[in-house]
Amino acid sequence: MAIHDQAIRKLASADYLLIEEEHARLDRLLHDLRDTCCNLDNLLNCEGCGNEKLASCRGRLPSFAHDIIDLTSKHFYHEESIMLSRPHVTEEYEYFRVHHQAHVDLMQKLYALLGECSSLDGQGSSAEGFRQFYKRLSGLLEEHDRCFDDPFIQSTKA
Repeated sequence: MAIHDQAIRKLASADYLLIEEEHARLDRLLHDLRDTCCNLDNLLNCEGCGNEKLASCRGRLPSFAHDIIDLTSKHFYHEESIMLSRPHVTEEYEYFRVHHQAHVDLMQKLYALLGECSSLDGQGSSAEGFRQFYKRLSGLLEEHDRCFDDPFIQSTKA
């Protein structure tokens, strides 16, 4: 989420705090996800993990999925509320519609990603499920920040 820190600081105080808190929570979730699987940074599978570690990993992926979906959907709602609070922005405003559609698309990709990673986990490839979830989720969020959040936040002070 560090991609647009400078732009976020230009928001109104209350909006800044909300967005900053949500980005920090997303960062913590990604960090926790990264720390959960000891094989995230290598190409190893879970053969070297004990039963307790494997059970813990398998149980945590659905938990991460729930938390990510909950936080991301709330964050998108807050972003859209901030956008609509601007005097010239309505639901018909082209940039709002495009940004909103990007949120819808990202959530659909997130659900599909979770299905794929849960399937890998269910097939005994927990490490690969975690790797894919972390890598692709990070990429989706960074792409959204770069394409939509930075330009919007910059526009709040234009």
